[in-house]
Amino acid sequence: MDTIAELDRRFHAFDPWLPPGVVSALVECDHLDELRFQARGGDWCCAREWASLLAARGEWDAALGVLAPFADTGWWEAVRTVAEHLVGWGRGAEAIALVRPAAERGEGFAIERLAVLLAGEDRIDDVIALLAPHTADMSRARELVDLTAGRGRDDKVLGLLPAVPAEPPFGEFPGVVGLPAEVLERQGRVDEALALLATRVHHPNGSVNVVEQYADTLARHGREAQLRDFADGAGGARGARAASRLAILLEEQGRVDDAVDALRPFVATGDPNPALETAEILFRHDRVDEAVELLRPESGLAYYEAWVLQSLFIRLVERGRAQEALAIVDGLAAVGDMSVELFALHVWLLSELGLAERAIAEVRARPDADTSNMRGHLVNLLTLTGRLDEAVEILTPSRSEWDVETLASLLVRVGRVKEAVATWHERVITPIAKNSWAAW
Repeated sequence: MDTIAELDRRFHAFDPWLPPGVVSALVECDHLDELRFQARGGDWCCAREWASLLAARGEWDAALGVLAPFADTGWWEAVRTVAEHLVGWGRGAEAIALVRPAAERGEGFAIERLAVLLAGEDRIDDVIALLAPHTADMSRARELVDLTAGRGRDDKVLGLLPAVPAEPPFGEFPGVVGLPAEVLERQGRVDEALALLATRVHHPNGSVNVVEQYADTLARHGREAQLRDFADGAGGARGARAASRLAILLEEQGRVDDAVDALRPFVATGDPNPALETAEILFRHDRVDEAVELLRPESGLAYYEAWVLQSLFIRLVERGRAQEALAIVDGLAAVGDMSVELFALHVWLLSELGLAERAIAEVRARPDADTSNMRGHLVNLLTLTGRLDEAVEILTPSRSEWDVETLASLLVRVGRVKEAVATWHERVITPIAKNSWAAW
């Protein structure tokens, strides 16, 4: 078996291992002989999936045998996978013994996983002993707070958390004040928790995460007046976040109009987030036309980025109003340009309306039809309509990593399994593609 470094490289580059999309296609299309063959040949992604299938059949020893060559190297991804299986089979003590060596070497993921396993065995003092030396790392401190909730160790946990400086340095992690405030709150010391958070919520170096926690704490304890004052006084992004939490509180009380009013001043600033939150409230209460009017842009996208429009359109599609959504897109294009973002929404809505063939024709007719973006739309539409052979033909010349994975998956689905595997293994990887995968 390869070294841990080599296994890591292969795992992040899928070189030469098959990527998840191809592995999923092998399973979904019942090409299990190929899956098993690749697993026996040392492909981790196939071995992991094959082991899961064996485990689902109750063949636990066989599943462990598939994973053992990888786990025996000490490679964390394999160790973690074996441990998850063991826990699922009620063998928590074995999982702990398996993970402990990596945790003792100081591997962060292993420490995190060992703490969870110990907590699952109700060994809370062992959890504390494991995490106590690492609480300067906010992710470990977060885990300590989470795993000890309701376990009667809050005083001890507070003593282990990093001290809170009187003045927050620039870039202070929100957990520095947020974690002790959380423990204080669950002890019933709500005023102390709020006082601690208040040292940051108006400070220029304070985090918006702390602002949200402060607002959430006020809301959880029904302090509407304080929350309203905070939202009114904070202004800007902080005020918008407080108003968002106030709106949730008011909606939970059945005061929908008051919830909308709480967000209204922040919607008026042009910030799409409060507008989208308001629309979601309106949708939840079947006030669809009001939500549409709120989010409908007059021209172009401006603040109403494509993601906001898509959120609106998803809700309309859910209610059988895809045609109305399409009219909005086409209306925007009529007074401006059919941008790439608008066109993506346009063809998606056509497919939702059962007009995928028209969408395919429109993609093919675009002058930029041979770009990767449009090629992706066309392949998706062809796949949706069952025209897999055409999708394969479009992707075959491409050497982009993403296209080759999609091509290999489609080849599996049309029964050309050996060709799919060969296509992935023989792909031409440019330096740019290699760097992009490594960065991912």
